[in-house]
Parts: sequence; C-alpha cells; structure tokens
Amino acid sequence: MDGQQLLGSNDRGENNEGAKSDICVVNTDSGMLQSIFNSIKEFQTETRIESRRARVATKRLQGSVRKVAKSCTEIEAKLCTMDERIGAVEEEVDTLKQQNVTQESQMTDVMWKLEELENRQRRNNLRFLGIEEGLEGNDIRSYMIKLLQGAFPN
Repeated sequence: MDGQQLLGSNDRGENNEGAKSDICVVNTDSGMLQSIFNSIKEFQTETRIESRRARVATKRLQGSVRKVAKSCTEIEAKLCTMDERIGAVEEEVDTLKQQNVTQESQMTDVMWKLEELENRQRRNNLRFLGIEEGLEGNDIRSYMIKLLQGAFPN
C-alpha cells in the first residue's frame, strides 16, 4: 500500500456510537509527507527559538524581580529607621508639651507675683527714720497714730 494510508473512523475524529467500523483509504504521496515533515521540523525550530527567547526574557524578568526585591528590602530598612526616629521625635514632642504646660503655669505665677509687686510699689507708703524698730508691737497703726499726735499736737 505505497502512497495509501488506512484510516478508521476514530482516526478522522468521528465517534463510534451507532457507526459501523469503516475503513477509509486515503491516498498520500511522498511529497505531501515530506511537506508535512518539513512543516513539523520548521515548527520545532520555531518552538525552540521561541523557547530560548522565553528563557532569556524570563532571566531578564528574574533579574528585574531581584532588583525590585532588593529595593523593597532597602526601603523597608529605611522605613524601620524612620519609624524609630519618628517614635523618638513623638516622645520628645510629648516631653516638650509637658515642659510647656509646666512653664506656662510657672509664668502665670510669676506674672501674678510681678503684678502684685507693681501694685505694692504704687501704694503711698511713708518711711519714718530715727524710730527704733520693735517698739510698735503687734499694732503698728495705733503706735504710729500716738507717735504722730505727740509730734504734731493739734
């Protein structure tokens, strides 16, 4: 059967349900087989070339992925450092806020004392020289009234 091929119904993609077992004779010549063989060889060659290209592209992608992973690791390390620094700054800000509250309270006290001193300075105070200290006792007002009445009668 040179140049002929026997094909059963299954070889043609037909199903066997309800079909008789047909055998079909297909004429094939060596030129056609050579053409199919050459097409298969060409397909294999193209597949190998595309496979090599895919491997090269995969290697490039793997290199890029490694670079991205390295960059991510570096960024993660920087973020950790920044997180620590931010935590330290937040603690310092909290400390400074507490100090500010304390200093505002102290400033309020100092301002009150300053105002009190300024008000006392503005009062009309009299200073008497030559009078021995301690003679007034507990009531300086009555002592001064008696002293002035004796010094300036009428």
